[in-house]
Amino acid sequence: MSCGIVVHGAIGSGKTTTCLKLAERARAEGVPVRGILSIRVYQDGTLIGYDGLDLASGQAFPLVRLRGLAEGSDWFEFGRLKYAFSIPGFERANRVLTRSAEVLGHPSIVFVDEFGRLERAGKGIFLGAARVAEALRGGGVAVFACRTDMVEVIEKLIRGKAQAVFRHEPGDAEALWREVQGYVRAEYLK
Repeated sequence: MSCGIVVHGAIGSGKTTTCLKLAERARAEGVPVRGILSIRVYQDGTLIGYDGLDLASGQAFPLVRLRGLAEGSDWFEFGRLKYAFSIPGFERANRVLTRSAEVLGHPSIVFVDEFGRLERAGKGIFLGAARVAEALRGGGVAVFACRTDMVEVIEKLIRGKAQAVFRHEPGDAEALWREVQGYVRAEYLK
């Protein structure tokens, strides 16, 4: 059985925190956790960007920085967004998601955080997110985090691949675990 969960909300609503708590709960239950979370990076109390956190290795790496802080040819800009995006960072994130997709059918939870404007345009972590979505055909649980205006885009990506699709607002990771655990346990029984 496969399950796609979309954790959605506004900026700062706790999507990543909810995913992190769910990941910790799953690990405590012995469930392998993989994928990427986008962790805020602060400098002197000011948000300057986001790092990708590889949930399998625990390693963080730069993904996004304020335009003025990102120098060199390893960064690109997108539209009128105030951030610049790390080419090596997104390449690494896509590799992590691709590897995560390869083991999705085994008992595990894979996180894709955050699916946003870049991904809607086929950039950023879109390739990795699409591979995770496709891997749902073989079973497993994937959790996609996004702003509420991206929910339907993600649902379109996973519809027909996941046997069940749920929407979840941030905040109650324990309720989310209760939704997920039946699908994870079903993978153990295969």
